[in-house]
Amino acid sequence: MSHAHLSGNSIFDLGGIYLKEITIYYDDTKQSCQTVAREFSKYDNVQCKKASDYEDQKIIFTNREKVGFVFESQKGKVPYGVSHVMWKMVGDKTKDHMLCVTGGSREFNAVKTACSDLKQRGYHISHIYTKYILTEKYKLSIEDSVKKILSDMMADQADGPDKEEYKAHSGKELRRFLYGELKNYRTYRKQERKSERKTTSVL
Repeated sequence: MSHAHLSGNSIFDLGGIYLKEITIYYDDTKQSCQTVAREFSKYDNVQCKKASDYEDQKIIFTNREKVGFVFESQKGKVPYGVSHVMWKMVGDKTKDHMLCVTGGSREFNAVKTACSDLKQRGYHISHIYTKYILTEKYKLSIEDSVKKILSDMMADQADGPDKEEYKAHSGKELRRFLYGELKNYRTYRKQERKSERKTTSVL
């Protein structure tokens, strides 16, 4: 995906805080990831890269300040292309990076897997998003979801920002975050299944 330069979508429009460039690696085999990546690529400082382009590379260098990963959960696992980038990437281990799970089954298991893998590599994930959190909990469109993610990542550059409730800065906080959101997600899925059964019975 090309790096789009749209003056109407400058990162400065999101809060006036300067942030160095961001690289987004995304699963280009999934429509949901392609859609999110297209939205990210509208911002001047974001470069989106297809994970499949790196499957044969033994070392993947990124000279950008922050990195994000966009993928669908595969029954609680990270898809091969994105996982390969996570294990072969050489980036800045002093910065906080991002995960965005755009759907699939067992989203939160996929988050745990990705965080665990990246932690073993020495990378810190402080920005965690799932389809449930963005579209069901916060009721955000794809455009607004991307704006929120970028604004949250920029907030790390500001003096004394309030921490988002779902940002995880330690292993203990991550486990607490995942446990709480998983409970909410299970409740949401039960309600969704009940609604689906009612609709089916009416039909």
